[in-house]
Amino acid sequence: MVLGRWLVAVSRIGTVCAVAAVGVACSSSKDSPGRDGGQDGSDVVGCDDPRVQTYAPNLQVAGQGHAFTFVLVSSSPEPPAAENNTWVLHILDSSGNPVTGATGTAVATMPLMSHGTSAVQWAAAADGSYTLTPLYFFMAGMWEVAVTAQSGSQKDSASFYFCVAG
Repeated sequence: MVLGRWLVAVSRIGTVCAVAAVGVACSSSKDSPGRDGGQDGSDVVGCDDPRVQTYAPNLQVAGQGHAFTFVLVSSSPEPPAAENNTWVLHILDSSGNPVTGATGTAVATMPLMSHGTSAVQWAAAADGSYTLTPLYFFMAGMWEVAVTAQSGSQKDSASFYFCVAG
């Protein structure tokens, strides 16, 4: 029964949901049913969370240690999809100022499936933005992107959760 439900989820391409530490964001492609297309998204493993909201750039997630706030400025493709993705992040300190020169990683995993991809090192730009690529969501379902950053003695982490249907 579970396998049959998963196959239906794969055939309904287009729903992408982001679950942040403070909520969830969700979107769907223009051609496919999903949460924005009048469907509830519950046929995709992990997308039935009642906190699901529409994906939008600049999604903010507070770090677990409250040292940083992680801002998903953009994703290419937008919204994130089951393919190679490039994310641009901004990291803000506890006063809301940009953190420049931080080092860190991002790891994409499927918490419900117990597998994922390799850690992604990011490239820092002079303006305080960080490019993470490639983030490869290779199948439908819920993905966690755990981000860890360090700047000087400050270290913090946060997770974004996305449901990818295709």
